[in-house]
Amino acid sequence: MMTCPKIRSLALALVGLALAGCSGSEPANYYLLSNLPAPETPIRATSSDQLAVGVGPVSLPMYLDRPQLVARASPNRLDLAEFDRWAEPLQDMFSRTLAENLSALIGTDLVYVMPRRHMPELDYQVAVEVFRFDRSADGKVKLLARWTILADDNATTLLTRRSMIIEPTPPESDPEAVIVALSRTVETLGREIARDLQSLAGQATTSSYDVTRIQNALRFKGYDPGPADGVMGPRTRDAIRRYQADHGTQVTGEPSRRLQDLLTGTS
Repeated sequence: MMTCPKIRSLALALVGLALAGCSGSEPANYYLLSNLPAPETPIRATSSDQLAVGVGPVSLPMYLDRPQLVARASPNRLDLAEFDRWAEPLQDMFSRTLAENLSALIGTDLVYVMPRRHMPELDYQVAVEVFRFDRSADGKVKLLARWTILADDNATTLLTRRSMIIEPTPPESDPEAVIVALSRTVETLGREIARDLQSLAGQATTSSYDVTRIQNALRFKGYDPGPADGVMGPRTRDAIRRYQADHGTQVTGEPSRRLQDLLTGTS
């Protein structure tokens, strides 16, 4: 028969083993998507104004709405990495990373994640529907998404495309290598969207605008551009700058079709 001291010693030993087991549990690792580095040479739109672009809504499938990293063990089975987790909700991080990449690629600071409380006037809106964003059993990371560019009225669809982007990962790669590959797929998606934004901006810029009409509209609104002679002189540029500054648009002093539309009330 055990004595009380022996029972107490055994209990203390069991408690010690339990505490040792708890303290030895694997800590969780937290990951972020990376965006393009700051020195990236921008793909600038041909418009003299910086583009204002809204990114959103961005939707992800429900199977990704969890903190754990998700991988496909087979076409019909998912594996969750319990100790490898996203540092914030993936939908928010994906949206922000895509917006930051677009800002670098098209050379503008005016890229905003939507929705937001105070949204400035936009040139374009980019909506993205993600269908998959994970690593397959073959070691390849895949991003499948459909994205749409809308006009500044948020109602006119200018184009819709579907992108399947695949990035390899090394055999037996660690979670961080998978995150790097996933980040590259978001970067590639951004490049595809940036090219089309550039193309649309170029088309809008080459759409005819009339310097004389802009000068007349400036004068009508109280901004003296000098004579309405169709010549872009210093007085006209100064009038455009003052109008842009007063109306919260990018101050460039340059004419554009968008400026004409704003002045004449057709935007």
